[in-house]
Amino acid sequence: MAKSTKKRRPFDLEDRAEPPQPTRRTSGFDDGPNAVFRFFQNYGVRETLESVIVAVVLAMLFRTFGGEAYIIPTGSMAPSLQGQHMDVTCDKCQARYLTGSSEDNPTIPENDRMKVLETNCPFCRAPMTMRPRANAEHQSNSGDRIVVNKFIYDFQQPKRFDVIVFKNPNNGKQNYIKRLIGLPGEKLKIENGDIYTMTSDGAQGWGQAIVRKPAYKLMTMKHPVDDTDFIAPLLHDAKWPLRWNEWANPDDSKWNTVVQNHRPIYSISSDETSKKWLRYRHLVPNKQIWERIEDGESFENYAATHPGELIGDWYCYNERTVGGKKGYRETFENGLHWVGDLGLEVDLEIKSSSGKLFLDVVEAGVHFELEIDVATGEGKVTNDGSIKFHAEDGSNPLDVATCQTPLTGPGKYSLLFFNADDQIRLWVNNREMKFDVDCYSPSHELLPRWSPNDPGDAEPLGIAATGLALTVNRLRVWRDQYYTSVKGETIGHATSRNETGYQAASIREVMRNPDKWDSSSGQQLFQARFRNGGPMFELGAQQFLPMGDNSPESLDARIWQGEHFVPGELMIGRALYIFWPAPKRTPVPFWPNFERMGPIR
Repeated sequence: MAKSTKKRRPFDLEDRAEPPQPTRRTSGFDDGPNAVFRFFQNYGVRETLESVIVAVVLAMLFRTFGGEAYIIPTGSMAPSLQGQHMDVTCDKCQARYLTGSSEDNPTIPENDRMKVLETNCPFCRAPMTMRPRANAEHQSNSGDRIVVNKFIYDFQQPKRFDVIVFKNPNNGKQNYIKRLIGLPGEKLKIENGDIYTMTSDGAQGWGQAIVRKPAYKLMTMKHPVDDTDFIAPLLHDAKWPLRWNEWANPDDSKWNTVVQNHRPIYSISSDETSKKWLRYRHLVPNKQIWERIEDGESFENYAATHPGELIGDWYCYNERTVGGKKGYRETFENGLHWVGDLGLEVDLEIKSSSGKLFLDVVEAGVHFELEIDVATGEGKVTNDGSIKFHAEDGSNPLDVATCQTPLTGPGKYSLLFFNADDQIRLWVNNREMKFDVDCYSPSHELLPRWSPNDPGDAEPLGIAATGLALTVNRLRVWRDQYYTSVKGETIGHATSRNETGYQAASIREVMRNPDKWDSSSGQQLFQARFRNGGPMFELGAQQFLPMGDNSPESLDARIWQGEHFVPGELMIGRALYIFWPAPKRTPVPFWPNFERMGPIR
């Protein structure tokens, strides 16, 4: 008789000692023609289908890799990896976004579980009430299923920014998944959202060097800020200002703006030699403004009194209102740290065979201006002269960084111009351009700048043209990963304070008013990030520092009690592949999210 084998379920990666038990979920579909959808929403049917598919996929994967399957249970690695979450559509602008989910623990009575009552869109910031009984999207989804290579570190050393799986040093029954930030023997510091390696200069104190992400890691870890494809019709009706505008010459604009289906299309036909800038202002309606908009109030003159606000480390995954028993209700706010590392993505059509295209990204008042000659494709980046570009080792200092691009003559192009980790990067049609030298060292303290003559960080992104006819079909704003240095008590996953120790209301008041950035209160606020600083982590031999991509809500080494590292013997392996992504609920329930299936970056 053949020996029977017991099927092994994938392990949860963190925050649960035992895998969750199934619960009955309420269907969002009616009887009749949609009865088949209800059949597939039955937990037993879904579990059987998933088990069969997972078994087939695993059989193929294990022939290639010495691996093991795990489930992502929480959002500590969002958006790179998805734990239990909700994948919803904004009912105002129709943008799809990810948010934290309601508690789904069958050992807790349903009336006592924490539920997500409201979320916020990452683009229009409209609050949306969760209605899980009426909308299947508002029900919790399970996490990604991944394969982990358990033997790779037997043959090679872990690399920085690997996604690793390891045993929690404070609880050997828990498996954690994080991104590897610090390597053995290093001294590291978190400051201004970036990671620095520290070196002792003896009597001179400490020197620090920024840790730069490889290009493909930057693309994986970037966060969306704005997208002209997603503008709520209600904002147009309320005359809320478009975030992209020719703010310097509103009465004599050279850019033509046409709104089609609530999407702005910008065009210019310039034969002038002076640049006409279309610039971005981070004008974000908060919940109170949305209430006034829905009451019919007009905001036609809003931009005249609001010259722009700072972009913060805002995560739509974290911004939510939760509730539980006995009327408990609490709103979690985030985005209280200024992010200066930004990227501008442009989809455009060039209609001229000559002329010049310009993109501008600002950080701490410094304009990094990209100029592309459409006749030759030659690109060059300049700044205000305060910064030298140089090689990685600091050699070969130059005033201008140059590259060759395929943007030559008429055609449709997609460009992404990014300033991150003290490095300038450019992609054209999804291919990275190589500069002669693209690193730089900041020349002054990284504080936001604004003046009536130069809006600086209040309008941190721009596009212009000279002698060129073009149409801009889409504009997107991205920000880099921001690692918070907060180290202290936690509430659930969220840390109980921000880097400065200031109250949230005081921070938002300064961030929303450029004329306060240079005031004594503003200077104290921004300098507090450096004065308070982040902890210094000293790693010994075979000690590793892991952190989550969702930094504010990650139980990573930064806030562990005791030692802040993972010993080498607790390393399990490297996360390799998402073989069964968290499924979609619409248009077909539990349909695999195939576009997310692939290697883990």
